[in-house]
Amino acid sequence: MFENNVITKLLNIKYPIFQGGMAWIGTAELASAVSNAGGLGIIGAGHMPPDALRAEIQKAKGWTKNPFGVNIMLMSPFVKEVMQV
Repeated sequence: MFENNVITKLLNIKYPIFQGGMAWIGTAELASAVSNAGGLGIIGAGHMPPDALRAEIQKAKGWTKNPFGVNIMLMSPFVKEVMQV
């Protein structure tokens, strides 16, 4: 049904569904579950320090081989450091 969808082709996902980038609940566990179900899972960085975000990304990589993203809050006190992760 979504084989010819531009978004699904571009992002290599099954369904054109994006998880919202929700701080505190948008964890690696939720993001990888959404990605494994065919959508695009999103880790919500919120005010995570860089090391915590790096750990969440590594967990997600271990739980899914599918694409996922990271939502970075520009008002985070760690924004410059997190952008480098």
